[in-house]
Amino acid sequence: MEENNIKKEELEFVHDNDLLPVLEKLGLKDDFLSGKIRCAFCGEIITDENLHSFFEDNGVKVSCSKEDCIKEVEKKQ
Repeated sequence: MEENNIKKEELEFVHDNDLLPVLEKLGLKDDFLSGKIRCAFCGEIITDENLHSFFEDNGVKVSCSKEDCIKEVEKKQ
């Protein structure tokens, strides 16, 4: 994956209007729009309705909003 220029602090909160530009900077926009991004923990397809967080784990990973997956993200911080 290509190195991105987004700092961790910038990802603390992403407004809905800013989601696509952030995904583009992370190199994930096309995969997100085509339904190819999956939760790193449960494998559910990530949408704008269930996206919870981005996190670093040998590259940028994504978590859905299921309670168990959120708990797993918290363990990684």
